[in-house]
Amino acid sequence: MSDLGYAVDALAQWLAGSGKPGWFAVLLAAITVWVLPMLLVIFPIASLGQIFERKIAAAIQRRVGPNSVGLDGPLRFAFRMLLCFLPRTTQDKAFATFTNLPGIRQFLRIAKSLGLGQLAADGVKMLGKEDLIPAGADGIVFRLAPYLALTGAFLPFCVVPFAHHLVMLEVPVGALYAIAASGVTVMALKMAGWGSGSKWSMLGGMRAVAQLVSYEIPVGLAVAGVVLWCGTMDLHAIVGQQYHSGVFSLLGWNLLQSPFLLLLACVLFFGGLAECQRTPFDMAEAESELVSGFNIEYSGLRWGMFAMAEYTEMLLVGSLVATLFLGGYQSPIGEQWLVSLPVAIETLLHITIFILKVLASFLLMMWIRWTLPRFRVDQVMRLCWLTLVPLCLLSLLGIAVTMLAGGGAEMGEAYGRLPARLQPQLGTTGHLLGWAIPLAIGIVVVRIARKRHGQVHPALQRLTGGGA
Repeated sequence: MSDLGYAVDALAQWLAGSGKPGWFAVLLAAITVWVLPMLLVIFPIASLGQIFERKIAAAIQRRVGPNSVGLDGPLRFAFRMLLCFLPRTTQDKAFATFTNLPGIRQFLRIAKSLGLGQLAADGVKMLGKEDLIPAGADGIVFRLAPYLALTGAFLPFCVVPFAHHLVMLEVPVGALYAIAASGVTVMALKMAGWGSGSKWSMLGGMRAVAQLVSYEIPVGLAVAGVVLWCGTMDLHAIVGQQYHSGVFSLLGWNLLQSPFLLLLACVLFFGGLAECQRTPFDMAEAESELVSGFNIEYSGLRWGMFAMAEYTEMLLVGSLVATLFLGGYQSPIGEQWLVSLPVAIETLLHITIFILKVLASFLLMMWIRWTLPRFRVDQVMRLCWLTLVPLCLLSLLGIAVTMLAGGGAEMGEAYGRLPARLQPQLGTTGHLLGWAIPLAIGIVVVRIARKRHGQVHPALQRLTGGGA
């Protein structure tokens, strides 16, 4: 076998039939399993992210948003290319006939009202802009930074299971690989700030690196909590361990196993939000202060690559939250029947479920951006080191104590082609106590804090002027 992953080996064996897979079968299988998911799933969603964001921003701000650029132009261009051997008048007649079809006409009208052609218009504008490189810039570093940013955004998807039979790489250290590969983005932002030869870019790069390096600590600790609970760093094995054979499959998800895991899920989400440099953690690109920060000197396609990397990282955060805490691609109801379906149907349904979970996090990030104000740089760092890191350490301690109090481990259920694995043995009583005791302690701590500081925390009083 090729050792390129279960999905590649299985598809290569199917293409080769009864014989040993050759290099062409392995290459075709690798392209199908590794490249196509990127091109057909991640890249289009990340590209459409700007349209989603504009629509969400418009809805929150009670305005229309993109509503005038339709798909007529790209469609006409496609007709020109496909019918290039025909006269121009014949091309126009064919285009008019096609667009006047009942279903096509309504679709184009809806597409124009939604502004779906804005994506194509932005792409043409981005490609048409001049690619400027400052005179004092380090040419190699300046050019390499956007490619490195995209690489760091896409590499972690290699270990993310999209479906039961669609995983690029099943490695024992998948969780560690995802965190390490995403760290490449830190180097890309530093290179962008340094290579631009601008003080403003350097300042933005320094802020970006400080923020990303800091928030990698709580993100890593949140992932470590799941690894401690599941006993493995293989992301697909973590998904399999969350399998529950009952009707309500969601009862096996890590999010519902312990309040400490629920807390770590929140930490991972907000830490990932900071690593994506999204509001309220967008100090690295604070336009009112840093004039777009590290990418101020970039234009055209290179600037668009940084924007694409940002939206891709948002999808990565949603993928990790779904994989580690929400059962991955598993259905919340009736997973035991879903996994028994034919492979093609099961894979399609699992991909759909996984994308819906990722899009939920994706849209929540956009909602937060247009709802909350930006933090100051000192507030960003204080939240990381004085709040999120202690909460992660407390959660790790709570998970360890819960597992020790459970009295051992038991063999879980086999899930499809994934074998059964050991999991904490808590029982019904243990789960109830595991939720009741931390929640009771939390309520007591909140009541003591309110009695000491009042209903509003002193920090909020100073921020709102209530303490004056």
